[in-house]
Amino acid sequence: MAVNGPPPSVRGSRLAPWAGMIAAFAGALVQHQGIGDALHFHCGNGMGSANLYAGIIALALMAVGGAISWRVARDDGDANATRRFVARLSLMAVALFALMVVWQTLAGMLVPSCPG
Repeated sequence: MAVNGPPPSVRGSRLAPWAGMIAAFAGALVQHQGIGDALHFHCGNGMGSANLYAGIIALALMAVGGAISWRVARDDGDANATRRFVARLSLMAVALFALMVVWQTLAGMLVPSCPG
């Protein structure tokens, strides 16, 4: 009876270097569209906390994707040079989009959600 070996690691996945970039785009989408739609369709009290929760969820999603890309970026060897480059590019995207989410979350907490 054959015994299966351990599951393939995250480093071996073809999408692992791209995980940070995918998570950065998805996190920014969740925060930006979620709060934009919430303010458009339900303007009122409590939007500051909804904005904060959306920002935290987006940053957590980005952190998970960034951690996966970070593992690939630390690999050694010339055979993995392209994967490391994509992983580092993904980490830069995570940093840039995380900064955007932080700014939008702070703006949503400082500026009143409903004009007038």
